[in-house]
Amino acid sequence: MKKTLLLVAASFACVALAHDHEDFQATMKSTNDNFASLRKTVEARQGPETAAAAEKLVPLYKQVLEHFEEHKMQDGITMAKTGEASAARLAAAAKAGDWDKAAAELKTIGGTCQGCHAAHREKLPDGKYKMK
Repeated sequence: MKKTLLLVAASFACVALAHDHEDFQATMKSTNDNFASLRKTVEARQGPETAAAAEKLVPLYKQVLEHFEEHKMQDGITMAKTGEASAARLAAAAKAGDWDKAAAELKTIGGTCQGCHAAHREKLPDGKYKMK
């Protein structure tokens, strides 16, 4: 009986981890899509479009933060907090037409992405990635 309960509990844990991983991958895809939009709109100095894309990043970084807090990954927590704050500042800079500040915040956001990917992603032989 104990073995059966343990097996059932382990099965639920695996399903929960798989679901968590799928959710995290979806968040990362949305983050990447918004970052790509930001690069284009900052370069083109499109205020409303830049602000909107940056504002979409804020809740995505909150989701990333929750993921790293749940997994007790301090470097990820720090990078997510930095990215979230930078996205909010980028939106404000775009609204104010401060393109030097917007470009600097974009660079900061890109750094959080690159730093986290270097620390926590591994490229597989098929070209896909997995979390380390």
